[in-house]
Amino acid sequence: MALCHVLNFLDATLTLYATSKGIEEANPIMAWTLEVSPLFFVVVKFSVFGVAIDFLARKRPTCLVPVAVLFGLVVAWHLTFWTLL
Repeated sequence: MALCHVLNFLDATLTLYATSKGIEEANPIMAWTLEVSPLFFVVVKFSVFGVAIDFLARKRPTCLVPVAVLFGLVVAWHLTFWTLL
């Protein structure tokens, strides 16, 4: 569960960095939250993800592994852009 939160934090941080360099957020809902403000983006991202991860940890803890893998891949994808910026 902690790894999922760390990867979500890295995703948020790298997203904010990428968008500051002109990259567009791929998720339309999160793109809208960024338009409102970066702080709103972070609050929504951490709140929604926190509730979802807490739910999975309680009801389906085995699902946390694929979530961690998915977010690990997202962070790796971000890092490929980071090296290009």
